Order: sequence, then C-alpha cells, then structure tokens
Amino acid sequence: MSTSTHPRVHLLERDGQDRNGKPRYRTQISNLSVGDRLAGFGRVLEWQEVEPENGWRMFRMVTEHPRTWPTRTNSFVMPAYVYYGVLELEGEGDPSK
Repeated sequence: MSTSTHPRVHLLERDGQDRNGKPRYRTQISNLSVGDRLAGFGRVLEWQEVEPENGWRMFRMVTEHPRTWPTRTNSFVMPAYVYYGVLELEGEGDPSK
C-alpha cells in the first residue's frame, strides 16, 4: 500500500488490481463512513449501526447509486462481515495515492 496519511487507511485491505493495473482496495461495512466512495455504489450518504440480528452486528447505509439487490434500492442493511470495494475515503481521495 502507498504511504497515504489518511487516518483510516489502515482499515483497507489490498484486493488485487483493476485491468489497468491500478490497485484495488476493500473494507468491511463496519469500517465505512459517510462520504466514502464505493465501487458500483457511489458515495455513502448515510451510515449507522443498527440493532444486531442473530448475534451479528448490523449496519445500514444509504448510497448515491441504487443497486438491484434483491430489489432496486440504495438503502442496505448488512452484517459487519460484508466487504465493499473502496475507491476513495472521505476527505482524502484515491487510497492508492
């Protein structure tokens, strides 16, 4: 990983590279923050921890771009172990720089 000085860069995991050779990164939903930009979802507009389900910490996020999962929506409630591709952390820009 690069020598980025963003305070949350340590939460990202390297996840290979795209077809142009640019590094890709991912992180769990529990590490996201409002303003982060995700691959395929756009910016995170809202993010919060919600009531646990079946012993799992759960998080709700609203994103800039709707996705079809299983219906078309931009609001997702997911357990803490779900990973998302990160294009940019809030306030810093591309994590590979």
